[in-house]
Amino acid sequence: MIESDLKIGVLSRRAPIGKTNDSGVVIEHIGGLTRVIPAIAQLARVAWTTLPTDSQVGLPKHFSLSTLPDQELWHDIKISFAEVNNDELNKSDWFCNHYIWPLLHDLPIPNPDQTDLAPYFTAMDSIGRDLAMQSIDRTISGYLVNDFQLSRVPNTLKKSGQETTVTFFLHTPWPKMFPQNACATRILEFMATGMLAADVIQFQTQNDLRAFENFVLEHLPTQSKGITLEVNPVSVNVQALQDAAKSEINQMDLGDGDVSYVHIARTDPIKNTLPTILAFTEFVKGLEDSGPNNYLDLYLVPSRQKWPDYQLLLSEIVACVELCNSELAALNYRPIRLHIGNDYHRASRALTRYDYLLVCSIADGLNLVVKEGAVLNKRNGVIVSSPRVGAMAELEDNCVLADGVDQASISIALKKAANLNEETRRVMSMQLKSHVNEFDVSRWAKSIVASLKILEKV
Repeated sequence: MIESDLKIGVLSRRAPIGKTNDSGVVIEHIGGLTRVIPAIAQLARVAWTTLPTDSQVGLPKHFSLSTLPDQELWHDIKISFAEVNNDELNKSDWFCNHYIWPLLHDLPIPNPDQTDLAPYFTAMDSIGRDLAMQSIDRTISGYLVNDFQLSRVPNTLKKSGQETTVTFFLHTPWPKMFPQNACATRILEFMATGMLAADVIQFQTQNDLRAFENFVLEHLPTQSKGITLEVNPVSVNVQALQDAAKSEINQMDLGDGDVSYVHIARTDPIKNTLPTILAFTEFVKGLEDSGPNNYLDLYLVPSRQKWPDYQLLLSEIVACVELCNSELAALNYRPIRLHIGNDYHRASRALTRYDYLLVCSIADGLNLVVKEGAVLNKRNGVIVSSPRVGAMAELEDNCVLADGVDQASISIALKKAANLNEETRRVMSMQLKSHVNEFDVSRWAKSIVASLKILEKV
């Protein structure tokens, strides 16, 4: 328990809650900000209000994470699932996944007539309003709102009559090269006006802060006053990762001399998995036949499988693995191994053993896998990444960066990484660990609490 009167209201699109076959509740390891909320719970009590996902239907509406497995990591966190209109939620989710998500990551979006946007804006406002109103609690000292889907929530919180500080944390990028058309502009203005109702807006990188600031100055100049913008990079719980690694049995089906390449991601276009597979295949084709065995282990968590285009991407990845393995059949072993599912512990074991961690996203807000790999790896493994992975704003000097996110650029980066000598690898690994240790998740959490102007009461 926390010896504090502080109570922070956290609002997010999802929470790390899963359901067992017998309808029991378990903690799942999912991406985004959900992995690091426990760091806030070391400073204050947390009341977490979230929207239910399809896999959470039938779970209790209210419960405490302190009663679940791994409770020592979660402290006093109360979870509440908000009750919302399912039709509006589905409409909002579809719009966020097919328009806002690609727009934030500088991917193409459809360009409908402007009037077609109104129903989706209405759905987002409706869901955000229901979520916000069900989180209202007069004992709460301040609110942290996360997830781009909830960009309108600060409006409702401010209009509720509570005199509490609201911090909005955007863990996705803010677009740097969005298409100059009425549709894209209107969507970003819709999001920005909601975010600007917060007292503090925090970003993962300085580039994202500047992109948002420039957008507001150009498109919403009258609303840009009195808002505090901050950079507060999310990190990982170093001690918890190290403690968990000590209890893991490292069974990776790899020999001591085998070379391990690891790619851990959701099945999402921004993660750039297909070019990564093709680049590895091209790279391995150029290696000497007498060299060690090279394995690419893909740990993929199926994402947004309710939508056909995401289902298609997963099918394409499976087909690509089979095709590339057939092209490498002369090696007499299957170099590309596909692991589908949300097996966090198995993926964590892979992070301790990799020789090369491949994180070449088109654009990425956080990608905590990079920092987890830096902490856990025991082989002076090299991180091969792309410039617009959020963690590269801090770590790029000790990683190998591809010039682009296409197959050829990633393949060239793999060759560069393979040519590093052992001393260079050792120094890069040491400096990565040092940085993540110094700027771990506790710093992020303290900054969040400070942004709510209540840190001095802890």
